[in-house]
Amino acid sequence: MVAPLPANVGPYPIRGVIGSGAMGMVYLAHDPAIDRPVAIKTIHRRLLETGDDDPSVAARFRVEAKAAGRLTHRNIVPVYQFGEDNDCAYIVMEYVAGRNLRDYIHSPRKLEIPQVLCLMAQLLDGLHYAHERGIVHRDVKPANLLIADDGRLKITDFGIARTESSNLTRGSSVIGSPGYIAPEQYTDREVDRRVDVFSAGVLLYQMLSGATPFAGTDEAIMYKIVYEAHKPLHELMDDPTLAPFDAVLDQALAKDPAQRYPNAMAMRTALLALATGPLPDALPAEIVLPPRLRGTGAKTAAAKERDSPDASRTGATSVPSIPDPATTPLSPSKPQPVTGPPSVPVPTGWDTVALAGVERELAEHVGPVARVLVRRAARGLTSLAAVRQAVAFAIVDFEARERFLAKGGSSTGSGTGNGVGTVATSTTRFQPATSANAAPPGAPMREGDVDRAAAALLSSLGPIGRIVAKRCAAKSETREQFVAHVLEQLTPNIDARRVQAELWRALG
Repeated sequence: MVAPLPANVGPYPIRGVIGSGAMGMVYLAHDPAIDRPVAIKTIHRRLLETGDDDPSVAARFRVEAKAAGRLTHRNIVPVYQFGEDNDCAYIVMEYVAGRNLRDYIHSPRKLEIPQVLCLMAQLLDGLHYAHERGIVHRDVKPANLLIADDGRLKITDFGIARTESSNLTRGSSVIGSPGYIAPEQYTDREVDRRVDVFSAGVLLYQMLSGATPFAGTDEAIMYKIVYEAHKPLHELMDDPTLAPFDAVLDQALAKDPAQRYPNAMAMRTALLALATGPLPDALPAEIVLPPRLRGTGAKTAAAKERDSPDASRTGATSVPSIPDPATTPLSPSKPQPVTGPPSVPVPTGWDTVALAGVERELAEHVGPVARVLVRRAARGLTSLAAVRQAVAFAIVDFEARERFLAKGGSSTGSGTGNGVGTVATSTTRFQPATSANAAPPGAPMREGDVDRAAAALLSSLGPIGRIVAKRCAAKSETREQFVAHVLEQLTPNIDARRVQAELWRALG
């Protein structure tokens, strides 16, 4: 049975439902003071009062009102008011008639390059404005970008935005949408405006190709974003003319924030340099998709009048048409935010408690992705010491990595593939290539060495590490030659001793 519409939320008469979710409803309402339609996002009173169980729910809602309420920009949905009544708290914002970017991406009529640049310029302009005022969105994705009926892009849903005075969403959970989150949001490092630059890079890739650069299950997406390079756009599309965009994408999607564009305006400037002609301020009218409309499920008096036989014959309506919640950006976004580490099964035969100990230690350095790394490594190894060595590359800080490895020297527990045995007791510190824990100098290259080396080089070289590994492997017969060739490629600002230790540990 459909719940009846409330007559009012605060002083605003309700006209229909835009969307619904676990936390509350989004209504189409009327602002009687200014005589305009508005959208009202509500949150149930019970959620506001569950401080002990989930304080972040109510807190994030207030952050959204505070964050977006400070922003006045043509490319950001304005927030008019935050209020509370007997049943809920609510945010009153501009009602945008239109469709979200997801509908444009999936439309049979694909966006052309000038139209993509037009939308990206608006997005980056709005993000830069927010960033300069201390607000990072952190969930930039197609469902949170509206294209109004005048062709202008508007950013909405600052529900997980971070303000300079707020640290509400830090901790063990990952908040954001899989496929669009920057690596540092997964690895629990500090975030800044460059996480939105990364998300903008994902959107650029998606608008030009119709596909996201990182796809798969939530677990696979997380691993790819943190550790694997995206496929170049011109290769994916088999179109050499897209190569200039790859240069922009490589920088926007860099794993290391320091290698990304420092701000949204820098990325905007780089993109506009690729335009072959002047760009409009908004999408042209012939490109704009018409709103997808539907009636409400609730029967208000006006709705009953609309549905009367006479009204159906004349097409008259006394109620504004309501956007389809499946397509309007004010409806709950899909996919839903990740609220914790993904569920990764423990490999057969392994002691869950033993692996959990390594996961907890690694999580102190890399965040929730630790579970994925540890359990994936355990699938092909037979001791906890080997698992610890396999996942240590994920720790960026060299000294922290060495301490993590040293702990394995004294730990005991289930260590074989069938869950029986003890862990090796030797510590793992830096040793020359000829040490006992490294492969013999004359050991030949083996299958999988390139992948292991590329993973080890990620923290020092970033995504280009895989390219270096492949090229050096092609001219090496032994592992010793391979390591030597890699070291020859390093620039003076990279610690060669550290890289050598990482490589031998990965290959060992």
